[in-house]
Amino acid sequence: MKKVFLSYLAPAATAWSLFALSPVFADVQLGAKMLWDHGYYQGVYHKEGRSGNDNEIRLVRLYLKAQLDKHWEGMLQTQITEHRGLTNTTWKEVFLKYKGLGPFDITLGKRKEPFGLQMLVNVERVLFLERAMISSAFAPERSIGVTLFTAPGKSSFELGVYSQNDTGNGSFAKGSPQADNAEQDTYAVTGRATLTPWQQDHSLFHLGLAGSFRDFGGNDFQVKQRAEMHFGQSIVTSGITPANNLAILGVEAAGLFGPFSFQSEYMQLLVDAEDGAEDAKYDGYYVQLGYLLTNGYRAYNKGKFGAVKPLSKYGAWQLMGRYSVLNAADNDAGIEAENITLGLNWFPNTSARISANYIMTQLDGADKPEKDDGDAFTLRFQYVF
Repeated sequence: MKKVFLSYLAPAATAWSLFALSPVFADVQLGAKMLWDHGYYQGVYHKEGRSGNDNEIRLVRLYLKAQLDKHWEGMLQTQITEHRGLTNTTWKEVFLKYKGLGPFDITLGKRKEPFGLQMLVNVERVLFLERAMISSAFAPERSIGVTLFTAPGKSSFELGVYSQNDTGNGSFAKGSPQADNAEQDTYAVTGRATLTPWQQDHSLFHLGLAGSFRDFGGNDFQVKQRAEMHFGQSIVTSGITPANNLAILGVEAAGLFGPFSFQSEYMQLLVDAEDGAEDAKYDGYYVQLGYLLTNGYRAYNKGKFGAVKPLSKYGAWQLMGRYSVLNAADNDAGIEAENITLGLNWFPNTSARISANYIMTQLDGADKPEKDDGDAFTLRFQYVF
């Protein structure tokens, strides 16, 4: 208990110390977010095919954002997670941004790579409790590097070069491709372009295209996913391929039309194998629909979605549905998964949220287990300030 308390206290003390030492900053923001989850699951989600239930503090994040002067701003963000009794603390974002290059911004440090409509949305603003399988499996997350950004007119362009010297594959989301025992630093080049051809009030249509080339240094590559259920075991896996490099492509589309919303992405990942091994190709997509039962809207700015803003005294109530596919089968190995998720969100204000998801999963492929389906129910309470 003492260790858990100290793991929560240390980053909090760090953030407050930075805040206290920042009177020279023109503008300082200190904030936090907390997500608590409870889940019930059965079938393929359980390692023995039975049923189970669990709860956890999914994450606590503390951040400090400061405007240093007219052109410079910085951010520190630390995350605490607790899963089945194990607590982990890590720096999620540490960067400086320079805005003195005319229409261009340049960011130095650890931040999200520009890839994926859903991956670029903060975890508390994703409309389901988990990102779609392809986003967690293929979209890179946070890495150390340099990023150039510009947003002329109704478009945005972002390009960055990143180091992958921690695990051989940079900061892929938890549960996605892993490279063990990396013996050398590797790199990645990632870019994204978006276009909003139509926007009026809080309605809009969005298109996007992203790509990433990732040197993998001969390390072993494998897709490994929990299929949108954080309490469950990793059930969507591919074969293992010694990889020279990875090439990832993402196509995205989304729209807001009054209370109705839709969002979809397709991603493909190509593995260039070494040592005479066979190349591999994996892909997947999702389509999600939403409907706001009360007045409200979802924020959008420069190619990225933000929080849902309730405009009713009853808050914002939202119905959600998603169909998701991840194909991790190739070269006579691996698993293909299909998910159907139904969701209900209640945003009583801009800080709090209560959500429930019901997930149904079906597996196929050469390596599918004897028990090849399952379902789960998850509940989340979150607070952001």
